[in-house]
Amino acid sequence: MGLFNDAMQAMYHSGHYGYSIEVKKTAAKVDPKDVPAIVALGNLNRTPNYRTWHIDSPFKTKEFTEKFTLALADCELEMTDLTIKPEIDGRWGDR
Repeated sequence: MGLFNDAMQAMYHSGHYGYSIEVKKTAAKVDPKDVPAIVALGNLNRTPNYRTWHIDSPFKTKEFTEKFTLALADCELEMTDLTIKPEIDGRWGDR
């Protein structure tokens, strides 16, 4: 069952990259789901107070950061208000 489980994990996670985004407490509260350019980056989840976001995106870190920077032009936040923490790229074996 171990080999099958690893294969299913690889198929499910291949090509997906996770990003955890933390918004500083001093920054404006922005619901990322109200910004279409941010929603277009991937599957988006956020905490009820909008201070922690998680985006499951098909874009690798460099491309994601570029697209995310452009997406912020449509909202009150700037890159200095945020901390982006990439998760393991491709997530092979990450459970």
